[in-house]
Amino acid sequence: MAGLGGAIRRLLRRNSPLVRTRGSVMRAFARKAGLVYFGSVDQHGDDHEVIRGLTVSTSHIDTHYAVGAYDGYDVSIVDRFDTITGKDGKDVDHTWAIIEVTLQGLKSAPHVFLYPKGHDKDSYQKFFMASSQLQAVNGMFLRDHDAEFHNRYDVFALPSRAHEAEDLFPELSTQMIAARFWPHAIEILDGRVYVYITEHRLVETVLGATLQSAVWLAEVLDQPSED
Repeated sequence: MAGLGGAIRRLLRRNSPLVRTRGSVMRAFARKAGLVYFGSVDQHGDDHEVIRGLTVSTSHIDTHYAVGAYDGYDVSIVDRFDTITGKDGKDVDHTWAIIEVTLQGLKSAPHVFLYPKGHDKDSYQKFFMASSQLQAVNGMFLRDHDAEFHNRYDVFALPSRAHEAEDLFPELSTQMIAARFWPHAIEILDGRVYVYITEHRLVETVLGATLQSAVWLAEVLDQPSED
């Protein structure tokens, strides 16, 4: 019965007006960006690589999925939906458009999450519940980063790896991150960059700017350390 309920849930989700509208945007953007659009994919059955990161779960629904190469990097984009139970016990529906970029040179990076301050904390409730060992480490940074970066982002990492996390971001890059990414969250995990777009209304211009920024960040992360 649980499987039947999940199938009905996916069917209703795919045919909702909001999902159809977001799908039209995703298809058009994938075509313009030179990506291959696959539409809905089943994480339990389809032969594709699941986009992971903080939103992956056994219950998420990937309604629109596209992959390809962009400016020399392997990228994937998905429109993901899930229902998350908050600390108050209430179920809340969430949707993320996620851009994943596979890094080419970065090795052994710590798990880092850049949370956009003042924007939709509920969308990342699962992260804060599941990754309580990661803490905001801005106050442990040793270099003078742009004030706007600290105003816009809390950097979460293991405190024991705070300086490794800081080393990922040269001072000039943190200034650019503040300007180019907010209010999107950023995660670095297992050799990939994930950028999370939580806007209810999805538009091609946002997808395009965010994809360009995600690839730019991948290039920064792939640069050899100056140390």
